[in-house]
Amino acid sequence: TPAGELFYRHAGALRTASRQAQDELKALRTGEAGTLRIGAGVAWSATVLPEVLRDMRRDYPGLSIDLLTGVGDQLAMQFAEGRIDLLLVAGGLAGQPLEDARREQLVTLPMELVVARDHPLVGQGPVGVRQIAGYDWVGFADDDSFLHLSALLTARHGLAPPRMAMRANSVAALGTFVRGTDAVMVVISSLASAMCDETLVTLPLQEPLWDMPVSLFCRELVAGRPVTLDFTERLRRAIETVVAQGHA
Repeated sequence: TPAGELFYRHAGALRTASRQAQDELKALRTGEAGTLRIGAGVAWSATVLPEVLRDMRRDYPGLSIDLLTGVGDQLAMQFAEGRIDLLLVAGGLAGQPLEDARREQLVTLPMELVVARDHPLVGQGPVGVRQIAGYDWVGFADDDSFLHLSALLTARHGLAPPRMAMRANSVAALGTFVRGTDAVMVVISSLASAMCDETLVTLPLQEPLWDMPVSLFCRELVAGRPVTLDFTERLRRAIETVVAQGHA
């Protein structure tokens, strides 16, 4: 019921506050840094986050890290329910309450097109929406925002929504599928750069597809913790480096 959903959300916030208080009391007693409970989009879990978290653990030996990976639509509910304290996603948290959270937009990145190196469109020059709409697409599972934006893109050109050949939450699985087919994969530029190798390439585009704001959501309860501030600064620098390399 609506009343039950409201109560559940506030109960989740109380549980989060209690857990955070216990963590901070333990940190005072033992000198430990507590726990970072992070949710992150698939693109970030496959690119900048692993090195940032590795370095955080090295510099904070007592730090525990919980990392939950998924797409923004999945993670938004986990954040709203208090299961994670920091959330790094492209896009926003549509429909989710943010009374006890801060949002910092870190960067805005374009979407790019990744295909197999032997794809028929490779070497044809900048491609248009009508060309790529003729091929099957792949994308992340449960990413309703992606489906919506893809449909808007093709609709602007008087075309039907793209045909989705495969949806998965594994970058490796999607990459393998694209390598063996003529399917196209639209991903944020940071992930496109990380995926490209001797078998996968990005296609030049006649016009931009769409841009995605990348934001870090942080609960007020943890925002002032030294380990949170340090993590946020390291993450910001890492993303700035990725962006700079993409423009080089």
